[in-house]
Amino acid sequence: MATYRNSRIDAVIDVRSRVEYFFGHLPGSECIPLGGLEHAMSERRDLTPDSAILLVCASGARSASAADILRGLGYRRVVDGGAYAAARPHYDEG
Repeated sequence: MATYRNSRIDAVIDVRSRVEYFFGHLPGSECIPLGGLEHAMSERRDLTPDSAILLVCASGARSASAADILRGLGYRRVVDGGAYAAARPHYDEG
């Protein structure tokens, strides 16, 4: 079970481009670029509104936008981890 700041996380979504993700990412994360996030999440059946979702990007701007999108889709436990490099020390893949 993955944790972030000692809280259980059900999914880690990196909203950077696939190229950025290729050059480094949190273990166990998945790449869903911000532009395709709403569509990708509307098709997911493995996450519920109560799933804990950690979002990361390069600087924190895209993860903040992604958090707004997910909250708009009804997800209640969205964690904006900000910059992936800053989130790394607080993340444990479990």
